[in-house]
Amino acid sequence: MNLTIIQLGIMHLNDCMDLDQKSLNGIWTKSQWELELTDPKRICLGVIEFETKKLLGLCSAWLVIDELQITFIAVDPRKQRKGLGKFLLSNLIKRSKSLQTNHIHLEVKDNNEPAKAFYKYMGFKMVGNRSNFYKDGRDALILKKETNIKS
Repeated sequence: MNLTIIQLGIMHLNDCMDLDQKSLNGIWTKSQWELELTDPKRICLGVIEFETKKLLGLCSAWLVIDELQITFIAVDPRKQRKGLGKFLLSNLIKRSKSLQTNHIHLEVKDNNEPAKAFYKYMGFKMVGNRSNFYKDGRDALILKKETNIKS
């Protein structure tokens, strides 16, 4: 599979909404996606299959002073466990260093074992907990990765 990562824009709105629906049962509304894809303080990256131009995964983050807050990450369920998430998140981490961020934060549902293992593999560490964060009453674990560490 020949893949590339691109900056997503408003022209990718329907693809983002479709992937959101397939992978996470549509957690964001159309207006939330429109804002995510047009706000200059947000980074929205997509993994595209070069031949078909199909969106296979996406990651979105907000730039807040010297940190990135990951707000969304998903891979098409039919393409999971093939390295696309790693490819996407590695690219975001690389970009965060060029933006001179010091930290990347995200929340993950406390019972999402595959995601927790993935983030640990990618160098994220648990730094906190948000009780009753999700609609179903589950807690969110707050994870953090240091970037631009001075040696």
